[in-house]
Amino acid sequence: MPAFGRTLASEFSKKLSNSATKRLPLTTKKAGKGFYKGKGGTKEGRHTSKGRYIIDPKKRVELIVPDLAGFKLKPYIAASASKRPLEEIGDFVPPGQS
Repeated sequence: MPAFGRTLASEFSKKLSNSATKRLPLTTKKAGKGFYKGKGGTKEGRHTSKGRYIIDPKKRVELIVPDLAGFKLKPYIAASASKRPLEEIGDFVPPGQS
């Protein structure tokens, strides 16, 4: 016998109700146009049974940065920079040659 006046068909329905679909994880099909869920990140440790997080040094991301002492280039490219190589421009003079 169906509970509280619901029909037998609704008891065996595979479709979730509207209130139940709101509790599901947000997907790209349910979200707006600009939604990007991401690819996920690497886990650098594990959770313990006590709710703490232990970081594993083997799983840590190691960034290898070269020594930039005496490096003359700037860390950005200006918007006004030419998109063509300097050799293609007719009046190009390499630095140090006048």
